[in-house]
Amino acid sequence: MYNDELNCLLDRILPMQQFICRQRPPDPWFDAECCDAKHRTRRLERAYAAVNCTAASTTIMSKPSIDAAAAISKAAAAKAAWYAQRRAYRQLRHRKSTDFWRDKVASNESDPRQLWSIVDDLLGRGRVPTSSAIDVETFSRYFEEKVAKVRSGTSDAPPPTFRQGRPDVSLHRFLLLTTDDVINRIRRLPDKHSAADRIPTSVLKQMGDFLAPFITELFNRSMSEGCFPAMFKEAFITTIVKKAGLDATDVSSYQPISNLSVMSKLLECLVARQLMQYLSSADLLPSLQSGFRPGHATETSVLRVLSDILQAVDRGDSAALILLDLSAAFDTVDHSILL
Repeated sequence: MYNDELNCLLDRILPMQQFICRQRPPDPWFDAECCDAKHRTRRLERAYAAVNCTAASTTIMSKPSIDAAAAISKAAAAKAAWYAQRRAYRQLRHRKSTDFWRDKVASNESDPRQLWSIVDDLLGRGRVPTSSAIDVETFSRYFEEKVAKVRSGTSDAPPPTFRQGRPDVSLHRFLLLTTDDVINRIRRLPDKHSAADRIPTSVLKQMGDFLAPFITELFNRSMSEGCFPAMFKEAFITTIVKKAGLDATDVSSYQPISNLSVMSKLLECLVARQLMQYLSSADLLPSLQSGFRPGHATETSVLRVLSDILQAVDRGDSAALILLDLSAAFDTVDHSILL
């Protein structure tokens, strides 16, 4: 219903039109000032080319005269103006790029994950294009077989054990959301969006106060009925090479990235907040579980492991570190066990 109504409104206000998109995305720091400087540089370049052509024609067709000297002088002035503007444009690009990345790094000093992501983007890591020799069916078949192999390899594992939560804490149903809950969450959304979104996230944030009552009603019905809209489960899959140096023609070198719609992520965040409150109050989260928890980042886990090793060494004991990397861990989560 949400997507259908948006489509009707958009078709009436902004009819669909075809246009050519640039294959190369613009640099994130390339703003309107850079665009104006670029246009000014190109304009002066064309002006110099025209004046220089006129000066050359005047010099060839006539004997040295005042007109020829004036044309040559005008061409030299146009060339100097073009060179000066080109130099200023290059300095502006360098300054914009430097300031942008410096501010990015400074603003994410407290978020190591985002900081390393910025460093990777800055250094151009992991930008290996997908091989055209691998089609969609090959990717789909490989990932399905990979999950099936993991499940078959662990089918004889013993049944899981569960730890009971506190008897005085329970979660029989989700609390109804308020309009303020939805508005606050919309304002905290990042500006990126998926191809499945009918409107960009920036527009959703601008129109959040107007759309929030309708979104709140939709989310509350979904939570009350225990039904996650099927359309919210649809995602655009992007395959990327796991790390630089891997064979781009080998399907096992890729990992899938699912891009869900913003509405799906918005509902997920609001539900996850209530789930995390219940799990924390019921003491169901392991105290040593780090990652995806406020105050329990990966640095916390590293510090704990380092502390245990140093204490063992101080006691004269031996210390050994065993690291496990689970293949397709997220894809093989058993939903019946989880729920």
